[in-house]
Amino acid sequence: MKRLAIILLSVILVVCTFILTNLLHHRGFIFSNTAEAISVSAGLDNMGDNNPFNILLTERLNQIEEERIKILLAEKRAVLEAQRLREERERLERERIEELEKDPNTRFAYLTFDDGPSPNNTPAILDILKEYDIRATFFLIGSMAEKYPEIVKRIYDEGHVIGNHTYSHDYGYIYKNNTNFLKDVEKADRVFKQILGEDFETRLFRFPGGSFGKHKAPMRKAIVDAGYTFYDWNALNGDAEGIKLSNSYLIRRLKETTRNKKNAIILMHDPSSKVGTVETLRENIEYLIAQGFHFRVLEEKH
Repeated sequence: MKRLAIILLSVILVVCTFILTNLLHHRGFIFSNTAEAISVSAGLDNMGDNNPFNILLTERLNQIEEERIKILLAEKRAVLEAQRLREERERLERERIEELEKDPNTRFAYLTFDDGPSPNNTPAILDILKEYDIRATFFLIGSMAEKYPEIVKRIYDEGHVIGNHTYSHDYGYIYKNNTNFLKDVEKADRVFKQILGEDFETRLFRFPGGSFGKHKAPMRKAIVDAGYTFYDWNALNGDAEGIKLSNSYLIRRLKETTRNKKNAIILMHDPSSKVGTVETLRENIEYLIAQGFHFRVLEEKH
């Protein structure tokens, strides 16, 4: 894109120079004889396609078009390659999970991150997950995805699963009635498609604050009727239980809440304020591995 911008800028400079030169000609700043300036300008016009400026402009425009085509082809190849790699990862992951499920004693841990993406914590979490070759589930807020589309793309390209966590995360608005609720969910879905393409679709959902409580019963029915699978959690690192919690607390809470569980859906958060979640993630992963957990992502229920 930088090369294309440079070429385009050079064309603009040539055009501006030509216009300015002709303007100066006509106003007599370059040629003392106005008739001579007009004659030169007319001569250039009469040259038609042989006009040196026209030749240069045509060459520049052809270069721009060639560069544009090259860029589009490269982008298309990159998208296809990323999709191929993602599909291959998913295939291998399915085979691994199917093999593990044959043992009734296998323990699974689902790392889930809510309320992102954020510009500092989400990339740091992705780096750590990449180190351990772990896929996770990210329940993204639509308004945050709009702010950081490149991070959303990275989450997707690196094989993680994206779930809908509403657009606004505004409890007062989304839980006022089903109409508000579904509009907010749909708005988030539109944002994801704008970032990842119209073919992208997620039918995973997590309620802000969880699906708990009688007052959310109409929303629980509405989201299922709309074709989504929603997930709460049965374990956590406690990063939503207070402000500026110590790292030792976050580690202790994960150990307490995953103890004796065969399937642990672990709630964590990745907005900018949750620095401790990043700082303790490696230790928490190491603990889960030591306890015999295998990692997997949440899936839609068909």
